Amino acid sequence: MLMLTHTYFLQNLLSSTGAEDYPLDVYVYNIVPDLLTIHPEIQPSQTHNIRRTLQNPPEYPGMAYIMFHLLLDDLAHYGHICPDCQEEFNPDSQGYSYVKGKPLINPMLDLYRGTNKEISYNEAAYRSHLIIEMIYDLAILSQINSSNTVEMLAEAIKYATKSKMPELRRTIKWLYGFDEDWIGDVMKEASFYITKERMERIMNIEGRVNLYANKFGGEKNNADVYNGINNLFKQARVLLNEDDELFLKESAQTIKKYGWYPTVT
Repeated sequence: MLMLTHTYFLQNLLSSTGAEDYPLDVYVYNIVPDLLTIHPEIQPSQTHNIRRTLQNPPEYPGMAYIMFHLLLDDLAHYGHICPDCQEEFNPDSQGYSYVKGKPLINPMLDLYRGTNKEISYNEAAYRSHLIIEMIYDLAILSQINSSNTVEMLAEAIKYATKSKMPELRRTIKWLYGFDEDWIGDVMKEASFYITKERMERIMNIEGRVNLYANKFGGEKNNADVYNGINNLFKQARVLLNEDDELFLKESAQTIKKYGWYPTVT
C-alpha cells in the first residue's frame, strides 16, 4: 500500500485506542520502509525484507511503527504475516492487492502484447497489484479527507525533519544499517516532495496513471498504451467500490491478534 493508506490506517488504529498523545513522528516511522527508497542506493527489498519483530528496544520506540507498516504490507502482499519474510514472489498470492488485481492481468497482457514492451504473466501480476495499491487511496478518499490525512502527513514530515532527526537517524541506522547521511538526504527530499499541495495533485486517477507511467517508463510516449493504462486504473477503481475499508478493518484485527501495540516515541 502507498504512504497515505498506511498513514490513514495508523491514524484510525491509534484513534481507536482513545489516546491522543502520540507525537507526529510516529507517522514518519510508519512510512520509513517506503520513504527510504527515495535514496537511489536503497531498494524496496532492503527496507521490506527484514525480520518482523515485536521486541522493540526501549531506546528505539519508533521501530514499532516501522514494523506496523511491514505487517500491513504482508497482509496486502501475501494474505498473512510472514515473520521471517522468506516468501517468494507468487503471482497467485492470496494477498489483498494480488487477489483484487487478478482481473487486471489479462487485460494488461493484451494491452502490452505486440508492443516493444511486451511483459510476462508474472510482471503483469506484479503491475496489477501495484495498480490496486495506487488506487486504494482514492477508494477511501472521503475517509482520508475527513481525517485530514494529507495535511497531517505533510505536517509530520516537517515536524520530524525539524525536531526529531537525531532519534530518526539512530533508529533507522540501528535497524537497517544505512549511513546516517543517507537518512538525512531522504528527509530533505521528503520535505520537498511530501507537501499538502503536491499530494493533493495526485489524488485523482490521472495523477495515479502518471505515477505508474513514471515508474515503468515510456507509457506517455505511446497514446494507445497510456489510454489503456488509464482504463485499467478506472477498472481497478470499480473493483474497489465495495471495499469500504474492509481490508483495513480485517488487517487491524489480524495485527492486534499478532500482538502489535503502539509505543510513544
